[in-house]
Amino acid sequence: MDLNTLQDRFGATSAEPVVGGCSGATVVRLARGPNHLYYKAGPGAGLEADRLAWLNGTGFPCPQLVDRGNNWLLTTELAGRDASEDWPAADRPAVLAAMADGLRALDQLSGCPFPSPFHGAGDAVTHGDYCAPNVFIDPGTLRFCGILDLGRLGTGDRYLDLALMYKSLRGMNPQYGGLPAARRFVELYGGDPDDSRIEHYITLDDSGDYMP
Repeated sequence: MDLNTLQDRFGATSAEPVVGGCSGATVVRLARGPNHLYYKAGPGAGLEADRLAWLNGTGFPCPQLVDRGNNWLLTTELAGRDASEDWPAADRPAVLAAMADGLRALDQLSGCPFPSPFHGAGDAVTHGDYCAPNVFIDPGTLRFCGILDLGRLGTGDRYLDLALMYKSLRGMNPQYGGLPAARRFVELYGGDPDDSRIEHYITLDDSGDYMP
């Protein structure tokens, strides 16, 4: 679907492709009045819409599902800035703590009807791709704002998300300080940075063998 068609279909005044990300999905930012919406299309969009609808129902901060169709969804914009951006050095410890706070709140939810695609014992609600670009922080208060990219959300082992953020902070987002920051994040959450499950889930994520 081209940008003009998207604009007309959703009553938007502009449509701008969003580049980046690793999912392979097509993402377009739509301006509609004073607000922005995000159109996402590709394999797995239906699964993500199901999970987003469930999470919306819990009140947990995340984009609101506006509309959906065959392998596409339309959501509201999530407030805040993503944690992978270049935050001021003085703010980074608070951002790190906010990411741990957000994960702890997510894990405490209950009643999730979806299993995690990562095999492992546990009853936590896991994001499945809890890395810095998918976590949003309020730049004014430095508090957790919410999460996006929810296609792998499901009930599973809480160390899954600890592992994926550990991976993100250790190498992909070195502005926080690398390995010491990765370990600190796990400690702020209340976990053990030496738990063997961390490297296990990182290896599983890298291999792609987790998918159902």
